[in-house]
Amino acid sequence: MARELGIELHNLVAGYNHNQVLKGIDLKVKQGEAVGIAGLNGAGKTTLFKVMLGLIPVTEGRVSVLGRDLRTGIDRAWARREIGYVPQQTTPGKLPVSVHDAVLMGKWGKGYGFFRKPQHSDHEAVGATLKRVGLADLEWQDCRKLSGGEQQKVSLARALVRDAVILLLDEPTTYLDRNFQIEILELLKEIRNEGQLTLITISHDPAHLKAISDRIYQLDQGSLQVVNDESD
Repeated sequence: MARELGIELHNLVAGYNHNQVLKGIDLKVKQGEAVGIAGLNGAGKTTLFKVMLGLIPVTEGRVSVLGRDLRTGIDRAWARREIGYVPQQTTPGKLPVSVHDAVLMGKWGKGYGFFRKPQHSDHEAVGATLKRVGLADLEWQDCRKLSGGEQQKVSLARALVRDAVILLLDEPTTYLDRNFQIEILELLKEIRNEGQLTLITISHDPAHLKAISDRIYQLDQGSLQVVNDESD
């Protein structure tokens, strides 16, 4: 049985003001696939993710998430609820926030919101996700005391706890020491091998992409070309 599309970009043109960053991009990612996108800094990788998340409008072409075209603000807001996003490593804020509460934020808009408090099931989901990423022992630790690798695991857990069907990872191993790079890659391999989530990872490291991807593309000067395909 053929898998349905998770994300489809057709003849996509997008950028900022009059600066076209992405030019005529076509991409189809089936549900359950793991796709890697390589490229140098400034090639447009993060802009591509912003388009998928509905954060910037397209100049030309079409963006579809789970078969739904992102034409309106309502469509784009819906897409963000269906997608888990792991940004590049960020530093924690100045205020004390526990690992549990930082991950619980991933449930915002999916489990609770302005008029609905977190339920017991939301807190249970956080605990289960922290166990999944190996942070159960640090559940009530202050995020400011975590190492860079542990903070990246928190970001991954926050995306996973949303029960999203698509996961976007922006340079997930950048700035980490080798041991944590290996740990994060092993976690992503496990997630990828479960075959349920659609993974799209952008990185400047082809070796890391090859470890977790069915297919790898190169983004160069706004254009996307496949360079390695192991899905056949």
